[in-house]
Amino acid sequence: MPKAPAQKAPVSKTAKAVARLTAKIATLTERKNKIATEIMGLKDQRAGLKTAPVAAAPAKAKTAPKAAAPAKKANPVAKK
Repeated sequence: MPKAPAQKAPVSKTAKAVARLTAKIATLTERKNKIATEIMGLKDQRAGLKTAPVAAAPAKAKTAPKAAAPAKKANPVAKK
């Protein structure tokens, strides 16, 4: 009889260890998948931002000097 519990103990310890490791692996895999999804989303966002400023930059460049010039003229008038 003493041999049977001795044999079961290592098996159950091993099974518990395997279960624990399996749970940790599942948790890490889930975390890895979430991070990979987030990275893909950020890459898509970055690609979208790379294409958008090219079209918007010339329009902003044209409007910015016009907007800046009246602001400079208005400030000296306000100071007088």
